[in-house]
Amino acid sequence: MNGSPVFFATILFLASMTGYGIFMLTRKQASRGVKVLLAFSAAYLLGITLLHLFPELYHSEVPHIGWYVVAGFLLQVVLDFFSHGVEHGHAHTHQHQGTRFLASVMISLWIHAFIEGMPFGGVVEMHAHDHAGHDHAHAGHDHRMSLLVGISLHKVTEALVFTALLFGMGMRTGKTLLWVVLFALMAPIGAFAHYFIGVSGVADLATFTPMVTGVLIGILLHVSTVILFESDESHSFNWIKFVAILIGLAMAGLVA
Repeated sequence: MNGSPVFFATILFLASMTGYGIFMLTRKQASRGVKVLLAFSAAYLLGITLLHLFPELYHSEVPHIGWYVVAGFLLQVVLDFFSHGVEHGHAHTHQHQGTRFLASVMISLWIHAFIEGMPFGGVVEMHAHDHAGHDHAHAGHDHRMSLLVGISLHKVTEALVFTALLFGMGMRTGKTLLWVVLFALMAPIGAFAHYFIGVSGVADLATFTPMVTGVLIGILLHVSTVILFESDESHSFNWIKFVAILIGLAMAGLVA
């Protein structure tokens, strides 16, 4: 078990608060820069998922591990219904009002953020493979740093849109800040929950961590592909977005 995930938790929290700060400075939810950042972060997360997380996941000893990916994907489908697209960088605030709507958005975002933070609380260092009747120890790569970049960028846009949603509903600045802080804390709480599960011995991380990673992969596949395949409002080819996607995929391919 690695050390306490204080560093990861701090970065995840600050990323969300950065999104809040950007909105407070610009008062814009969907500027061109935000759209480019969305495309880049989605492409980067998709690349990290397909090129690094997936191969490591299928080297684990957990049987039927692919079903956890399916579960994560389906979970995000359900969460999207209640969050109204905040994870994808848009929320039509003028169409929704009321306590019930706000509660459904916040709960779904909290669940989403909690799961996103969990893998940063532990990593399995080694796992064994049987090739041609011989046991080989395979060193598992710790992809948390490269994943942290993608998740943090995602947190920036999530928090920005969430802040815009709250202000669009007429919420005051102090109360908006409170709800954004609560949202920003969920990913760190997920990381520490995973960490303490390992420290306390409640679960074997050699099994638990791949399960958590599988669910996260399913979530990231859903979120990243929805962002990438969303049509431009004018339904025209966007060269800037396409270049951002290429750069994101290239960076994902270059990280160790």
